[in-house]
Formats: sequence, C-alpha cells, structure tokens
Amino acid sequence: MANTILPGYMAPIGDKYWIHFDHTGPASYTQHVAATTPTGGDIINASDLGVGGFDNMDSMMDSTGRFYAIPLPIAGGSGNAVTQMMLIWYSAVTATVGGQAQTAGSEVAAGTNLSSFALRIEAICI
Repeated sequence: MANTILPGYMAPIGDKYWIHFDHTGPASYTQHVAATTPTGGDIINASDLGVGGFDNMDSMMDSTGRFYAIPLPIAGGSGNAVTQMMLIWYSAVTATVGGQAQTAGSEVAAGTNLSSFALRIEAICI
C-alpha cells in the first residue's frame, strides 16, 4: 500500500495540517470485523504520512469508479486525534474486479487485489 501526498500539501491550518494524498489499496484485502477494537480493513497509520494523528479523514471513489471506502477511526472519540484510520472498501459495481466477484454496495470480497486501485483522500492531521 502506498500513500502519495499531492504537490502543495502538507498545508498548515492553524495548529493542524491539511493533507490530500492518493492511497493505493492492499494486494489482498481483509474484510473488517466490527468489535470494540475493529480488525481487518485497510489501515493507514498517521506515521505513514509523517504526522502524529488524524482528526478527520474523507475519501473519494477510485479513479475507475469501481470502489469507494469509508474511513473508520481506530480508538477514536472523547475529542482525541487517532493514530490509525481503517478504510473499509466497498464495491460500486456487480462484477469480477480485482480477481474476486463483487456486489455493488457490499464490502469488497476478501482476498481482492486492490493494488491497482487508488483513492484520493483528504485528512486533517496533527
């Protein structure tokens, strides 16, 4: 998985940083498991971008229009920044993509190769 910060970012906003970056998916996606501390998904560490934590993260669809992701803060709440965000990838199409059968609106199938798909992500960081 690669994170490529776009030119002109990391832009300061007061004591925070505004970052736009492209995130390439994993070669073998693991579906997330909802729990007190969720597991699976596609983890982005704040340290991967050279920051201390995430206040917020938003994601666009990938450039092919086949996938999108919902960011989930790991151990978030109580007004604190988090050091990890989990991207839960979803399929926008019903088709075989990334080597697995996908269903539109459902979480990406386990084992899907997302390494050729990239999401544009916006984050507010500390």
